[in-house]
Amino acid sequence: MQNIVRIFAFVLIAALCAPANAEISDDGYITYIVKRGDTLIDMSKRYLNTPNSYRVVQQQNKIRDPQAMPVGRPIRIARNLLKYEAATAKLISVRGNVLIGTSAASAGQTIGEGTTLKTAESSFVTLSLPNGSRVSLPSNSNLRIRLLRTYTLGGALDYDFDVTKGGASTSVTPLKSADDRYRVRTPRAVSAVRGTDFQVRYDDQTDRDFAEVIEGGLAVTTGTNADTALPAGNGMAVPQSGAVIKEALLPEPKLIEPGKVQVNPELLFTVDPRANEKGYRLTWATDAGFLEQVADVSIAGQEAKLAGIGDGNYFVRARAISENGIQGIPVTHAFKRRLNGVKASAGAGDDGFSFKWQSEGQGVRKFHFQMFKGEPNGAAMIDEPALVDPQIIISDLPPGNYFWRVGAVQFAGSEVATNWTSFEKLAVAP
Repeated sequence: MQNIVRIFAFVLIAALCAPANAEISDDGYITYIVKRGDTLIDMSKRYLNTPNSYRVVQQQNKIRDPQAMPVGRPIRIARNLLKYEAATAKLISVRGNVLIGTSAASAGQTIGEGTTLKTAESSFVTLSLPNGSRVSLPSNSNLRIRLLRTYTLGGALDYDFDVTKGGASTSVTPLKSADDRYRVRTPRAVSAVRGTDFQVRYDDQTDRDFAEVIEGGLAVTTGTNADTALPAGNGMAVPQSGAVIKEALLPEPKLIEPGKVQVNPELLFTVDPRANEKGYRLTWATDAGFLEQVADVSIAGQEAKLAGIGDGNYFVRARAISENGIQGIPVTHAFKRRLNGVKASAGAGDDGFSFKWQSEGQGVRKFHFQMFKGEPNGAAMIDEPALVDPQIIISDLPPGNYFWRVGAVQFAGSEVATNWTSFEKLAVAP
């Protein structure tokens, strides 16, 4: 099974020429269309923080008479003048060591503006927002909720997050109003989003911001350069200088047998490397949307190993990483995890050669022993397919070279699976 994770709609990222962690001033405005009977003073009582704030609105919009405004006239009101209702986000998935400030987080908790979330190694958290959007943090990430509110005027939403370390993957419910705002910031970039799935990251080791586009487009603005278009299939990195590094995304990486049943104590996924692939990022989850993540690693070689994963059905997502650290087009595979580990050893005794094994896993288990003379092919000279005891003794072996192996046969529900040890050589001297 193979699905490409896709990013839809339009994403806007403004890369600002500012020091790392700089505060970005962008309060913005909400536009109101004057209706019959509206007065600026009455509007201030309904929508503004203080009654006298109407004077600021009057001055900014050059309104002569606050008691008599033309019907249909648009008025721009600064967001920082508006009344709002504080919203909360709910933690719907928490795995590992996740902190809210300095306290341990747990699923079901609610958090609001000003809250900081931190994930440690092998830890993950997913938030559900009031409008149905979701934010997922991988391990070693920090996120602060800058704004999480609904304005009284028009019910406009304003969600704003800071990613100061690691990354955040977001699935955004399409916004209903032109005044709704959803933004995710990294130290030098602001991602303003409308109805999209997207990823932004900040790597504190290289001091770079990153973004990649699968479908849709980006517009990147710096303080000294003209806007840079970043269409689908391209990625960007923003180093400390504020310059934009742009390149085509690497294609989906090729995993070798990604859908095979994982039976050994360590999960093993192997990449078939191609040119220009500096490394790979692999993420595991229990759901295809990767909201319930269980692990996330970056590797420089071909093999990714993962221990401590229980039986179940999982998904793995892989991206190739370029020389500039930009992650390529993702590919997702489903696989089953059914622990069925087996280790074996051989030794000589008074009664002959003793072969012993140990196994681990769930369900009813039997064992299959095979021995070949000469080369491990053709018909086995000894073939015992349904052993119950974890050993077998073979005597009177003539001199020669032999190859042997043990298979653990697991019966779990309606599934039957066999995991073989590698062939071992046994030399019997005259």
